[in-house]
Amino acid sequence: MQDTLFLQEADLVQKASRCIEYIQESLQNRDYETAKIEMSELRFLLDELQVIEQKKARRAQLFEIVADMRKRGIQIDFVSRLLG
Repeated sequence: MQDTLFLQEADLVQKASRCIEYIQESLQNRDYETAKIEMSELRFLLDELQVIEQKKARRAQLFEIVADMRKRGIQIDFVSRLLG
């Protein structure tokens, strides 16, 4: 799952960078409609990147909880499969 999030994040960042380039190009060409469309796409990509950040934060929090529970001697079988 961690690898999947990493790949998704890298893909979204690359797409967002391309959108920024297209926005700049559209502005230089006074093509404001294309710029608006690209800005909308950029907002969507940023929202998706925020979702990934939230997932990563929740996963890190889960790791902390599991580590704390293991220190206390509590075993959780399903977590081993989830966290890999």
